Amino acid sequence: MVGEREADEEPAREALAERLRELREGSGRTYASLARRIGVSASTLHRYCTGRTVPAEFAPVERLARLCGRTGEERQTLHRLWLRADAERVERQEGAGAAGPGAEGAVAPGAEGAGTAGPGTEGAGSPAAPGADQAGSPAAPAPPEGLASAQPVAGALGGSPPSTAPAPSAQVQRDEHRPVPAPPTPRSPVVRRWVPPLAACAAVAALALVLIAAFGNPSRPDRPEPPPPVAKPAAPPFTWTVDDHVWRYGCGHAYLVAPPPSAVPPPPAEADAEAWARGLGAVHAGETGVRITLQGTGEQAVVLEALRIRVVARREPADGRVHRMSSGCGGALTPRMFDVDLDAQRPVARSVPGNDTGEPIPAVSLPYRVSASDPEVLLVTGRTARCDCDWVAELRWSGGGRSGTVRIDDGGQPFRTSGAPGRPVHDYDFTTGRWVTGTEEADASPGS
Repeated sequence: MVGEREADEEPAREALAERLRELREGSGRTYASLARRIGVSASTLHRYCTGRTVPAEFAPVERLARLCGRTGEERQTLHRLWLRADAERVERQEGAGAAGPGAEGAVAPGAEGAGTAGPGTEGAGSPAAPGADQAGSPAAPAPPEGLASAQPVAGALGGSPPSTAPAPSAQVQRDEHRPVPAPPTPRSPVVRRWVPPLAACAAVAALALVLIAAFGNPSRPDRPEPPPPVAKPAAPPFTWTVDDHVWRYGCGHAYLVAPPPSAVPPPPAEADAEAWARGLGAVHAGETGVRITLQGTGEQAVVLEALRIRVVARREPADGRVHRMSSGCGGALTPRMFDVDLDAQRPVARSVPGNDTGEPIPAVSLPYRVSASDPEVLLVTGRTARCDCDWVAELRWSGGGRSGTVRIDDGGQPFRTSGAPGRPVHDYDFTTGRWVTGTEEADASPGS
């Protein structure tokens, strides 16, 4: 019932979902097949087509339209429809946030009494004493603000209380009764004896400071001036995300795990593989699939010129047992695929073909182009049989009169892939709910 109500409130979202359903049904493909090709999950595509969710960006919608052979004008119509649906979603979210608790401004504690005068403020502005007016003398000029504020302090310290300015005659009478100050006490002979030497020392010190300032300190070399701050390089005109737990065909992969099989939980789904491997300290066995999703930050195209692989550390293959996530599965991979032999002295990322439902997808070499409306997905598979390798990818780009190279790694750390020659192999038996000894050697391809 909630979904129907939201669909009535947001006709653009329902219209967009209907167009996506038409594209999906017209293609003759399943949700899973289309989802893999546009870079989303099958459940996500299903939510798009049923109107339960509006895509956060137009990229998957455009990729679906291109895949189904829609013209540029039809894609523009889809884009306008998506903009309307996205605007309705934002407007609905803002309306829900404004109606939530705390929308009305609360009065700060103590603000009600902020304008009331404190005790004693009434006397500060009281008129002059009536005796001064009766004497017929002109009113004395108002004291400065600092003196007026200092009078209460003097009264608090035991002095005379604040009063209005008296007439000149009263001031003269007060001066006549004021006690005459005592003459200054003469300085002792000891003080007079030390004054000339102290003055001479001060003069010598001042002369020394002048000489040091003029000629410098010969015992200390001049300090070099600090270099000017180096300007921070501008960010590249594209963004990228990395996932290094990509399984072959979505289910075939293997990890080296140190704990015994009885302490290893069942194999996770691919989406939960990173947390599963991190909790066990597992290492990719034999190969690592890294998916790199790139999208430009503007409409101007950025050219991806070259992809290089750099091995930053080599060790003996790691210890442990090979745990395969499945015994083999089928499917299709549609991103730009690259294969890297990490055992080579100078690893090279080579473009390789893929397949989709039995139809080969030819290898497409660099350069590629990306923009805000035309993203790109790279799938780099690093393989090794003889080392425990740490490696990174370096992507060279150019566009908008600029060029550069970005390092692609696992959140600041290199990717890690270890060979597994002769290591025990285990598969998970879902019938008995435990890991059992596999029938193939560890150095076989994972998921074969």
